[in-house]
Amino acid sequence: AAGVRLDGRGLLENREITVHFGQDYGSCAVSLGETRVLAQVSCEVVEPRPSRPNEGKIVTNVHITPMAGPEYEAGRTSDAQDELQQLLESNIKESRCLDLEALCIMAEESVWQLRADVTVLNACGNLGDACNMAVVAALKHFHRPDITVEEDGRVTIHSFSEREPIPTFLKKVPVCLTYAFCQQQDGELIVFSDPTDLEERVVMGKLVVGLNPHGEITSMNFPGLVMLDKKHISFCIMNAFQRARHCAELIEKLVEEDLQKRKLEVHPKGFLGKLISDEQHKRNLINGKVALMSIMSSQFQRVRDKMDVDQNNDNAIKHEMDESNNHDSATEEIDLMDDDNDKENYDEEQRQKDNVEELNYDEEKQKCKDDEDVETVDDDDDDSSSTCSSDSQFSIEQGRSASPRNVATDSSSDDSSDSEDSEEDVKESVNVGNL
Repeated sequence: AAGVRLDGRGLLENREITVHFGQDYGSCAVSLGETRVLAQVSCEVVEPRPSRPNEGKIVTNVHITPMAGPEYEAGRTSDAQDELQQLLESNIKESRCLDLEALCIMAEESVWQLRADVTVLNACGNLGDACNMAVVAALKHFHRPDITVEEDGRVTIHSFSEREPIPTFLKKVPVCLTYAFCQQQDGELIVFSDPTDLEERVVMGKLVVGLNPHGEITSMNFPGLVMLDKKHISFCIMNAFQRARHCAELIEKLVEEDLQKRKLEVHPKGFLGKLISDEQHKRNLINGKVALMSIMSSQFQRVRDKMDVDQNNDNAIKHEMDESNNHDSATEEIDLMDDDNDKENYDEEQRQKDNVEELNYDEEKQKCKDDEDVETVDDDDDDSSSTCSSDSQFSIEQGRSASPRNVATDSSSDDSSDSEDSEEDVKESVNVGNL
């Protein structure tokens, strides 16, 4: 159908814009249809320019990742990246939308420098509008830390927990809008807004208009080879003015909503300050907060009771284990004592047995010795008897061969000895009688 594009949009119909803010201040992700862009604003203290000693600085940096499209390579700067860099500098930096004097810390010595890093995640057409909106939303959302300047010139930067951060003030919100042109067979130009990547490949040229909601044109670029007349430029500017007002209101609304959410969750002072105007709303919210606190307190008490029960169970288990260990130790000691007693009894029995064996051995030994003595005595008696018999035989034979004189002498001596013996016997008997 006439006037309908490939994705079903009209000629001047734009794709849906989605803005999400990150956890940190100044972090913003913008989706324009399938185009994805991420912007992050940071700050640092630097020296001012000699030509502007009381003004801060703002720096923009654009990076197109290889995942954005097959035509982009890692480590190489493309023409599209240079065009985006120039577009952001002319529409944001040269438009003076940011109060640079508010970034001055000490004139001619130190100022704040804001750095906006833009990363293109998916390039599906109209990167200029998406990058510009991401940078503006990130600057609007960014808060820098508060500072204190001492008398000696020292500068102290306070953390967000010590002091409330200072928001970035934008005097005017610059918006960038892109229009593409195609020439028909009759030579007439067709104008359509927010071109996709497929449409950008066949267009003859583009018109990029930068302006603020007050109708002030901040920049205007003409990439391409198309010749535009006053009628087409005026048409694009009038349409861009209406679109710029809508985009600026959307950015301010989303930033304000996100900051209010942060105040409700992080800053209780701002949360309670909002309740002063509406007393009934204040009561409801406070009651809800008290109820929430009571619920949290009950949950905490249940958790605490459970922890106490678990602790008691652990103590009981530990006590049982200690008792079991003590019982095992006592059992081991008793077993050791029984073993010692058994060992002592065994040693005593062994000693008694050894003594008995030793006594038996001594008796056997003594008996053997006595037997040997008896045998020795018998042998001696036999020897003596044999000796006596031989001696008597020898004396008889000698007597036979002796003379009669000797026999008479012997007999007389025997008689005298017998008489002496009889006299001694008489004397002993007399002595016994006297006693």
